[in-house]
Amino acid sequence: MIDITRPLGADTAEWPGDTPFSIDWTQHLWRGDNVSVSRIVLSPHIGTHADAPAHFQSGGATSGEFDLAAFIGPVLVIDARGSDLVSTEVMKERGAIGRTRVLVRSLEEVRPEEFHEDFPPLAAEAAEALVSAGLVLYGTDAPSVDPMDSASMDAHRALGAAGIPILENLDLTRAQPGDYDLFALPMKLEGAEASPVRAVLLPSGTLTGRD
Repeated sequence: MIDITRPLGADTAEWPGDTPFSIDWTQHLWRGDNVSVSRIVLSPHIGTHADAPAHFQSGGATSGEFDLAAFIGPVLVIDARGSDLVSTEVMKERGAIGRTRVLVRSLEEVRPEEFHEDFPPLAAEAAEALVSAGLVLYGTDAPSVDPMDSASMDAHRALGAAGIPILENLDLTRAQPGDYDLFALPMKLEGAEASPVRAVLLPSGTLTGRD
């Protein structure tokens, strides 16, 4: 099993201007309470998470409406490091077109305490090509599938129009390119536009019968 989830903690970097992760205690054993009870505040986009269509589409489906089948099953991990853009050509060269789930490594290293601004975004036409070929889930180690300054969010919209969940802020540093089984369930957050995810890769064929 390869854990491809980034840790969530006080040092975890958030999208600039977004709500950071914080934790405090309403009860704690060291205070003399009989139990420890914490309180957590965070943006659902910090750390490894899944974007729902409601993040970028008015009236779009929320994270509580995710089709969980998309998050479980065969997945292809590809390496797009060195590319300025995750284009259709990049996807074709790495055999991603026609795969149901694709995870893209784009960062040389992952440092949870640093926000990674320099990453290759997903081209909208590449997203459309993946969708047309039967994609059900797309994931990346980058903080977004669109450029940092994108207002139109074309790649988000191309995937969201097909109801495809988007995993972001993965840690693929220990995953060699190739076939795996993915298990990456989001929390059932009713009305939210995103959800934290615990994502792991298993040897291909572990989840026999899944697609």
